[in-house]
Amino acid sequence: MHLILGASGQLGSRVAHRLLDAGEPVRAVTRHPQRVEALATRGAEVIQGDLLERDWMPAALNGARSVVLAAHGLVPPSRKNHPDAVDGTGTRHLLDQASRNGVERVVHVSVAGGKGPETSFMKVKRQTEGHLRASGLPHTILRPTVFMENHALVLMGEPLRDKGSVTLFGRGATPLNWISAGDVADRVVEALGDMDAPDATVEIGGPEVLSRLEVLALLEEALGRSAKRRHAPVAVVRILKGVVGPFHPGMRHLLELVLAEETRPDSVPVDPTRFQWIGPTRVAEVVERWVHGDRSAA
Repeated sequence: MHLILGASGQLGSRVAHRLLDAGEPVRAVTRHPQRVEALATRGAEVIQGDLLERDWMPAALNGARSVVLAAHGLVPPSRKNHPDAVDGTGTRHLLDQASRNGVERVVHVSVAGGKGPETSFMKVKRQTEGHLRASGLPHTILRPTVFMENHALVLMGEPLRDKGSVTLFGRGATPLNWISAGDVADRVVEALGDMDAPDATVEIGGPEVLSRLEVLALLEEALGRSAKRRHAPVAVVRILKGVVGPFHPGMRHLLELVLAEETRPDSVPVDPTRFQWIGPTRVAEVVERWVHGDRSAA
């Protein structure tokens, strides 16, 4: 049995569908069972669970050979559901329970190493990686870059399509490496294919480097409309973080990531060849599938 945390998300849903395609048993954990009806219809066992709580964990882990950690508390930002609580404390509690239950393999989806300032989100992820290593559980830690589906389609594509306007933080000109959730799902399933593989931490990325402005241009071309662009200045983001951050952990993490991206020196290299594994899918491919209505778990 493969236990998948974050089964209703961009990554977790794709991993679940791929495993079901291969005839593997899947137990899908989500806070919102109604969002995984397609998985339930295909035979997945669905468990309502929240990493902010622990009572569901023993039953969910009972009989599970592997655990895929694809849940996060970053988006949408919340006072309660935030990285410290979800990616940190909650995930560590689950790992402790997994160790007691004799899980044979954990695939933990972390975050790529930064070439600029270290953020609180990265620190939380690295602390949980350390907890996983110390647990003795056999594991693969994957560190992907920016997900196309979230950062391109949700943050820019949907506002452009629905309202004709897109809000960018700062200039939006920082070069970023983009990876598709489908490629990451393939790498997760690959890691689950060998329960006896040595422990590994793998930095993974996509084949191209583009700024958010360049990705927005791809979306404009595909949708056939120009965006009304709104830029939130870095100075405003910095002030907002200082005012809201102490009282809203979710916003603090998110705004800190924005600042780290926008203040990273242009000279910092983002060459895809630095990654240990590179997915083949390009941003334009994901955009075209989305524009033409392919919203399946690709």
